[in-house]
Amino acid sequence: MDGTKTPRYISDIAIKDGKIAKISGLKRSSAARELDASGLIVAPGFVDLHTHYDAQIQWDPYCTMSGWHGVTSVAIGNCGFGLAPCHEKDRERAMLSLTRTEAIPINAMKAGVSWDWESFPEFLATLARIPKGVNVTTAVPLTPLYGWVMGWEEAKKRRPTDAS
Repeated sequence: MDGTKTPRYISDIAIKDGKIAKISGLKRSSAARELDASGLIVAPGFVDLHTHYDAQIQWDPYCTMSGWHGVTSVAIGNCGFGLAPCHEKDRERAMLSLTRTEAIPINAMKAGVSWDWESFPEFLATLARIPKGVNVTTAVPLTPLYGWVMGWEEAKKRRPTDAS
């Protein structure tokens, strides 16, 4: 199945350097390794553009529940929630935000989040170091950005200005 809504079909697939090199017409070809996928479905991985793995990816770098369902790429930082940027003094508040809105247990975050960043670029560096089992992209989440610039309490009271 190729994801284009065409009917599924039986074919051979050649993989070279981790990418599909050719589909069909391989009957006279040879390979260093052959897999028999008879009776199985070969399909592209799914992309989940709306996840909340912002904390969980630190203790579950495979994003296990997604992988079990064929997801190969995820996006984090959705709905304005996330953990970066975050001043060290605001870490507890940032975790409480995810506990209240996404039901992520705070004890899991306290045990599993490395907190080796403050700025968003530092968070991206942390993401890059994690040996992930899925592709990950992120938006800059609005809630921690407001907290970073305005302070958590002030951000709840007013809109941002050019000054802050």
